[in-house]
Order: sequence, then C-alpha cells, then structure tokens
Amino acid sequence: MILEIIYHALGFLIIVGMVIVAIKFFVNYKYTGQKELLAGIIFAIGFLAGLVYLSFLFLFQVFGLDISVDDRTFLFINFGFVFLVMLSWFYIFYQFLYPNSNTVKILFYILVGINIVWELFFFYIIFFSTISFKIARIIVFIYNMCALSITGALVLILAIKSLMSKDKILKYRGLFLLIGFLLGGGSLVIDDGIFNLELAILDIIARVALIIGIFLIFFGFFMTEESRLYKFLFERKKEE
Repeated sequence: MILEIIYHALGFLIIVGMVIVAIKFFVNYKYTGQKELLAGIIFAIGFLAGLVYLSFLFLFQVFGLDISVDDRTFLFINFGFVFLVMLSWFYIFYQFLYPNSNTVKILFYILVGINIVWELFFFYIIFFSTISFKIARIIVFIYNMCALSITGALVLILAIKSLMSKDKILKYRGLFLLIGFLLGGGSLVIDDGIFNLELAILDIIARVALIIGIFLIFFGFFMTEESRLYKFLFERKKEE
C-alpha cells in the first residue's frame, strides 16, 4: 500500500509539473506570440490525459468512491490523446528549424490528416467494432510505438541541431531536450500508468525519471542567460 501511495503521489507531482509547464507556455506565448509555444500547451494536455484519470481514480478509491470504467474506455482515455503529443512536437520542430519550408509544412499537414483518420478509426474500434479487446490493444500499441519513434526522431534532430550550434544557450537547451526526452520516453515505455506490485520499485523509478525528464525539457525550452541553472552551469564550467 505504501509503495502504491508513493507511486500515485509521484503521479500527482507529474500532473502539477505539466500544469506549470502548460501555464508557462501560455504566458510566454502571450508575451512573444511564438506559435510553437501553443504546441507546447497541446503537448502538455495530450500528455496529461491518461495520467489525470489514473491518479484521480486512485484518490477516489482511497475515499471509497469508484470512478472506474471498462477496459475499452480506459484504453481510449489512456492513449486517445497520444496523437496530440506527436503533432505538437512536429509543429515545434517545424517552427524552430524549418519555419519557411513548404515541404515540411506539407508533411505536417499530411501527418495531421493521417492522425485525424487514425483517431476516427481508434474511436470506432474502441466503441463500435466487434474486434476483441486484445486485438484493439495490439493495434494501439503499434500506433503508439510509431508515434514514439517519430517524436523521438524529431526531438533527436532538434537536439543535435542545437548541440551543433556555436551559441552556448542553444547547446545547453539541446542537451536538456535530448536527456529530458530520453528519460521521459524511457519511463513511459516502462510505466503504463497501472500500479503493479511486482514491478513497484521499477515503476516508481520510472516516475522519478519522468519528473526529471519534464524538468529538463522545461529548461530546454525556456533557459536563457538569466536562468539560474544556466548561470550555475556556466560559472561552474568557468571555475573548472
């Protein structure tokens, strides 16, 4: 029980962290008008969808209330917004690196179209088709692996481009984005959001890694010369 409480407490910390990130994206968008920051908000919303339900499900159960749903509905809640995460990262990639490229813009719209079709298909197989739950879960797993691979490739390219820059700020931002995504992506592969007593320690470690990953991604977006973390790293490097 203690391990489960720790596991879900970390889940609430992740929720709080992502809400703070979303608010930061919105505030910065209001001041700068940078469209990629809106994509960051969408990323945060898509990321939170399944986690919010699972965390509040546990909280309600502690007080003797049941808000559980059937397996198919849970599958939709947990994975129905993955496409938002992928599309938001593609848009960020497009705006940061190739804002004037018609080719990348066309690819983005093609990806949007594919994901609209996927989401309609996903909704159909979950709520209307006679496909077994096992088959539906396999189909969703294949899509999620494709989405994670595409997102990973985009973040990797963005991070490498930043690391190759002569600008120290961009280098640090690229490094944080890369490490943050590796930690976050790796933790999501391990932790499916459902507490498993046999894998409790591994799941808890995965959630801690996810919190660190979110922190690093946050600084990958917003670190400037005025950031305390940048000053700390730069001054430490100078001392060495």
